[in-house]
Amino acid sequence: MKGENKLEPIEYYDNFSLKYNDTLNSNHINTKIRDEVKQYFLKNVKGKYVLDFGGGTGKDVEWLTNNGFTVYFCEPARGMRELAVKNFHKSGLSGEVNFLNDENSDYQNWISNDHPFEHKVNGILANFAVLNSIKRIEILSEKLALITHTGSHLVISVLNVKLNKIFSRDFPVIFRLYLTGNGLATIVKDEDHQMIVYLHTRTKFVKSLKKYFDYVESLPVSGSTFKLFHFVRNEKVV
Repeated sequence: MKGENKLEPIEYYDNFSLKYNDTLNSNHINTKIRDEVKQYFLKNVKGKYVLDFGGGTGKDVEWLTNNGFTVYFCEPARGMRELAVKNFHKSGLSGEVNFLNDENSDYQNWISNDHPFEHKVNGILANFAVLNSIKRIEILSEKLALITHTGSHLVISVLNVKLNKIFSRDFPVIFRLYLTGNGLATIVKDEDHQMIVYLHTRTKFVKSLKKYFDYVESLPVSGSTFKLFHFVRNEKVV
């Protein structure tokens, strides 16, 4: 596929990082999405430690720390992470945020006897389509299970996949990606950079995560193209 070397999420977000906040702030719906996810997370997640998984430029850090959480911040795109660190220090927030380095930010490096941080977490937040950048959700499930307690919560916001609309708009791209082994997916572009976006359905999420995380519910985020999913860590030992 032409330009295939430009389809990696880390490269895409590194190049997009300087425009990321402006892009989010330019649409008031994004503020509504973040607030709705925030309220849901705070209602359901108790305890001290949380993982901000794919935290981007750190826009969820303020409300997480203001509500007493110690945050482990995982963002593999260095450009995004550097902005998150800069924004945190400029904000003057007093909460504790631990920014994972390049190696520990890659969940594929997490193993059972060498966790990326000291404490297991009580909740995981994966906001704004983070999991749409990951092809093998079942592998992610095992890695997240390593760093969570039984009863820990996983709250994610992802693209609300409506197949009829997606097929009518992107069918040639979707068909081409499917034939090349990418499953149900499309491509997003920013100037001369692009990446694959995996269009995981509710069935796919539930099936891929179910070994270690029990499905609780999924809710559309009103007025947006996003959907909120809630899972709870079960007793299965990794």
